Amino acid sequence: MRLVQYRVACLLAISLIGVARPKAQTLDSLLANGGKKIGDNSYVAIPILFYGEETRWGFGASAGYYRIKEGVNKASNIQGTAIYTQRKQFQFGLYPKLYTQNRNFYYSGHIKYSYYPDTFWGIGNTTSDTLEENFTPRMFSVLFQRQRVMFGTIMAGIQYQFAYSDIAKFDSEGNLENSGLYGTKAFRTSGLGFLLTWDNRDNNFYPLNGEFYKLSLLVNSKIFGSSLNYSRLTLDLRNFYPLVGEHTLALQVYTDFTWGDTPFQQLPSLGGNEILRGYYQGRYRDMLMLTGQLEYRFPIYKRLKGAMFGAMGQVSDDLSNLTFHGFRYSAGGGLRFKVSPAKVHLRFDVGITEKGKAALYFTASEAF
Repeated sequence: MRLVQYRVACLLAISLIGVARPKAQTLDSLLANGGKKIGDNSYVAIPILFYGEETRWGFGASAGYYRIKEGVNKASNIQGTAIYTQRKQFQFGLYPKLYTQNRNFYYSGHIKYSYYPDTFWGIGNTTSDTLEENFTPRMFSVLFQRQRVMFGTIMAGIQYQFAYSDIAKFDSEGNLENSGLYGTKAFRTSGLGFLLTWDNRDNNFYPLNGEFYKLSLLVNSKIFGSSLNYSRLTLDLRNFYPLVGEHTLALQVYTDFTWGDTPFQQLPSLGGNEILRGYYQGRYRDMLMLTGQLEYRFPIYKRLKGAMFGAMGQVSDDLSNLTFHGFRYSAGGGLRFKVSPAKVHLRFDVGITEKGKAALYFTASEAF
């Protein structure tokens, strides 16, 4: 299952546990304590509140360790998050992002565990709403990524991921348990791959200018200890075009492609608070996903901003079967409220599908 990761959705309180010598503000220091100066090393804890169609209301906590280098815009950090939702979903994650001392290498990844009741409508781009059934997957995952930093904007490197997953509960009236799909039985994956990243955005949280391009390939094979043989290739292309002042057009094209014995939980899927807002996350799944979205972001008054967006996407079993008439559409708008000079925003969006169904999202950080 493609796991939902939540950032801070409501800064209810912030406690700074340890502080060293104060230095110049950076993006991470501003995020950590709402704009107050912090030192080389600090520990922070932030309560979380969020809302989404897939989760209803959820709450939890996020804590992190930040190491800041003077004169550098990006800091090394290790963040941990634990959330629980009204749908009795639980997720814990640890996310390191570490630069070496000379900033020649960048290490990232995660350690995650989740118990996450979810919904399945079958495979394909035209599945019926009547096929809806619930299931409860459990998953443990470890991801390690190492990239070489070149010319300040380019990073390239390798990645390894190990995961174990099973389904704790099936719908007693559903067909998923006996469907024969990969992933209905317990499985483990072990994969190697590479990463290539280009990033010259002026801000990671609310960019007004620049580009972010990322190519990722991960090959899961029995040679590496995986119980299933399948591969995943993703390409994420984002462009940010400044208009006047803080008026910006943001464009994203995202494709996710798998081949081999892909478990149904890991199939590329549409929906959620980032891709094709308005649709339930995972409403449509298949071997290939292609999406695009355009968003107009504009200031309203001081810390308050607005956004209008439109998106399109479809899933398919093969690239040759993608059709112009197969795209799903959604549109909507929302409000942003800046909570720190680092341009971290609370985000409230309303997404509406082409069938007129609406979904509300209350979270933090932009969809892309």
